Formats: sequence, C-alpha cells, structure tokens
Amino acid sequence: MSPFCFVFGALALAVVAGCAPPRVACPADTTLARHVYSGGGDAEWCRGADAVRNGPESRFYESGTESVAGAYVDGAQSGIWRYRFNDGRNWRAERWEDGALLAVTVDPAVARMTPTELVAVGPSTSGVIKLAAHDPTPAGPPRQVVLHGPGGAPRLAGAYDAEGLRTGVWRFWYPNGRLAREIEFAGGVRDRAAREWHDNGAPAAEGFYAGGLREGPWRFWDASGRLIREVTYRGGAAVSPAAAATGMLPARP
Repeated sequence: MSPFCFVFGALALAVVAGCAPPRVACPADTTLARHVYSGGGDAEWCRGADAVRNGPESRFYESGTESVAGAYVDGAQSGIWRYRFNDGRNWRAERWEDGALLAVTVDPAVARMTPTELVAVGPSTSGVIKLAAHDPTPAGPPRQVVLHGPGGAPRLAGAYDAEGLRTGVWRFWYPNGRLAREIEFAGGVRDRAAREWHDNGAPAAEGFYAGGLREGPWRFWDASGRLIREVTYRGGAAVSPAAAATGMLPARP
C-alpha cells in the first residue's frame, strides 16, 4: 500500500516528513483524509465524494498509538467510539446513534489514578494535547442538502459544515409526507433543540441536547396526543422523572 499524504493547507511540509501508510480502511465509495497536527499527533477519516464523513475515523497520539476510534454515518457520530491511553489501554467507550450519545462506560481504574499517573499515559510526553493555534481548519459556509423520496416529497433537509459534519437544523419526513423529526446539530452531534412527531402528526417528544446528551426538561406524548412523561435530564441522565400512570418512553433518542 502506498504512503498516504493528504493534508490541509500549510501542513504540507510537516506531512512530507511524517508521511505514512494509511491505518484506516475506508468503505467503498469513500476516500481517506488525514490531518497531521503541527504540535504532534494526527487523525484519519473517511469521506464521500461530497466531502461528507462516512465510515471510520481514528486519531493518534504523537507516539503513533491510537487515541480514539469511532465512525460517522452521513456526517453524524454513530456506533461505538473507544478511547485509549498512550500505552494502548482502553479507558472509555461511548455508544452513539445518529449524533446522540446513548451510553458511556468508563474504566473504574481511571478514577483511582493520580494526576502523575494520568500524565504518564497522556497524549504526549508532556501529558498535554499539543495542537498549535495556527493549525488550519477547513472554512466556508454550510452546504445545504435536500433529498426527496420516490414521489418527490422531501425525505430530509439539512446542512454540512466545511469538515463534512452535520450542522444546524436537520428535518426528516415520514413517507406519508408528515414531518418526523427536527433536530439541531453541531460538529456531527445533536446540540440544542429537538422535536419529534408521530406519523399522524401528533407530537412525540420535545427537548434539548448538549453535546449529544439530553439536557434539561423533556416532554413525551403518545400517538393520541396524550402527555405520558416529563423528565429533566442532566448530562443525559434523568434526574426528576414525572410519568403518567401508563405509557412508555419512546425508544428513539
């Protein structure tokens, strides 16, 4: 396999010296992109011809050890994301679905580690992630997209940022033409307002996300329009549920 040397802007000189074979295997119809940071470390991810992130992504410490591994689906963080120390040990796992963070598992040993021990397995020899302030990032206005179903009715509408990640308000429709979801994204994860409807047009859920996690008050309705639950979330965890005698929380995040 030939060395892979794709970079952004002024990083070209840094990459010539550090050019290496690709470590991420991209699915069909996508190509590999790479960002080498001037302060150390790099990242590789897969993107389609439209520059939207689709497929696996890995980030690496200066030492070459993989620090983060996960995937994107249509510009939204999805699937299992794993985080590793510089010595290769897994310390955190996250489960994402369509930009929503559903579950987090952290190695209990991390809580018992001293600051000195954490520095020893940190991102660099100094224990600090070294990203230079002048490292360029892609810039440009969001790219709007609208996809239609077989009958010509809209299926989804939203925008991708310059890095190929979902941004702003995204809308999704049922096959019957009714609006199904309206969710705000930032950097490929759900952030700020979210609303969902049943396929008969009745409201299903309403609340807010912060960094992919439910945050603040949420309300849920059944298909008849009856309010079945009100829950307050902090960091994705329910802290003050108030449920009706019947009714279940919708499975969709």
